[in-house]
Amino acid sequence: MQPQDVTKIEELLKLFNIASDQIKIEETDELVTITIDIDELEAGRLIGRFASTLDSLQLIISLMINNGVEKHRHVLLDVAGYRERRLATLQAMVENAKNQAREIGGSCVLPPLSATERRQVHLMLKDDAEFTSYSEGFGGDRRLFVAVKTA
Repeated sequence: MQPQDVTKIEELLKLFNIASDQIKIEETDELVTITIDIDELEAGRLIGRFASTLDSLQLIISLMINNGVEKHRHVLLDVAGYRERRLATLQAMVENAKNQAREIGGSCVLPPLSATERRQVHLMLKDDAEFTSYSEGFGGDRRLFVAVKTA
């Protein structure tokens, strides 16, 4: 990521009274992880209902840093450890869905998830020998399924 990209991110987050020393950016070839360290009680305004504000900010930052570049990188924005806590919840949901799918020998639908959360579940099951995941539907009606792999 270019220094001007970091400046753009800091300028955007400054609008939410986030200082540059509260922002931590880690990069790999495929992922840019941005962590904002603020008090959990104040984090709600950046997370929003069903993480809609957080997902919107993540999208804006992704568009900013991927504009005009050859290789697109995913962006993961986390505020006060919300994504980490949510990931633990998702892992528990996936385990329950795997157990249900195993019992019925088919697939189990998860509750509505954001695009980011659906991607996380797909990545969780990417290398699973017994289960797979797939999405159906469009927009707010898009649902993720966990299914037993067929031979």
